[in-house]
Amino acid sequence: MKKFIIKSLFYIVPFFCFYGVYRIVDKNTTGDIGRLGKIFFEEEYVQYLEKNYLTDNLTIDTLITSYEKLQIDDASDVCTIGDSFSSLGMFGYQNYLAHLLGFKIINILKIDDNQLNTAIALINSKIIDNSNCRIFILSNVDRLTINRLTDIDFEMLYKKPLKIDDNQDSKNTKISLNDLFSFIRLKFGYDNPILKHSLKQECFTHDRFSKTLFNYKGDMNFLKTSKIDIAKAKENLILLNKKFSEKGIKLIFLIAADKYDVYRPFMVGNSLPIDTTTDELSNIPDVFVINTKPMLQEMVQKGEKDVYMINDTHWSYKASEAVARELAHAIDSLGF
Repeated sequence: MKKFIIKSLFYIVPFFCFYGVYRIVDKNTTGDIGRLGKIFFEEEYVQYLEKNYLTDNLTIDTLITSYEKLQIDDASDVCTIGDSFSSLGMFGYQNYLAHLLGFKIINILKIDDNQLNTAIALINSKIIDNSNCRIFILSNVDRLTINRLTDIDFEMLYKKPLKIDDNQDSKNTKISLNDLFSFIRLKFGYDNPILKHSLKQECFTHDRFSKTLFNYKGDMNFLKTSKIDIAKAKENLILLNKKFSEKGIKLIFLIAADKYDVYRPFMVGNSLPIDTTTDELSNIPDVFVINTKPMLQEMVQKGEKDVYMINDTHWSYKASEAVARELAHAIDSLGF
């Protein structure tokens, strides 16, 4: 019995040590990169950024639950839809754009993993047309742009969103255990979803990581993208633009640059691959595409820190404001 207890302690003690460290790190981890990589990023960094946010939110997040034509009081004829880059709330590009334009903007929440399908469904089901939407900003993160463009269902109709499961207690327990085992796995260096790179210059206002880039490994998806996929994506983007044009709506296709792509010129190591997969999408006649990579790279080049957040895959309020200015200029050029 004594030997059994000693052997058990050999496994139990390290487990509880890991659990103790995990609880400390988990409580002091911020940002999706911090959570995915179990990296300690202090709350002070987030608080520093939050001090500069706008004080009110003019973005109206809308989940469409009926098949009636979209109609929201006090909102403009500018609608947006996208992935997580379009769901940043107070410091999202829509809020800065709304303040620049002087009216509220509708952000439609997607019902499909591919928000491009949701956009098509809104058109096909006659939920939006030029009577309630004159400018439609369709945003997509760079690393998923080609895949999502090649995977559009042009015949899709709008489907009412399913009811969200309210049973959260058991889910939270499972998540907590999963996070603990992920923490142990990552501490042994196995299957880390976060990549780390050294930078030539200070790019972040962080005491320990001012010259370090943390990015999601999905940013490297471009290494598996074929020329056939790019050609199909271009073809579908033209068809997508046509769908909106036929309804009298001007489509602006906004590509949210990957964090890796923006900081690639400033990394130590010239042998690192360069992503050019979405560059060709900007040269399609009559299709209004804004690829944010060049403008954000220019900001970093000029010494602007925290264009993206050190602890997150998403850009900061600084990039949101810059993207909003670019969109405002584009909308003005369209005579809106």
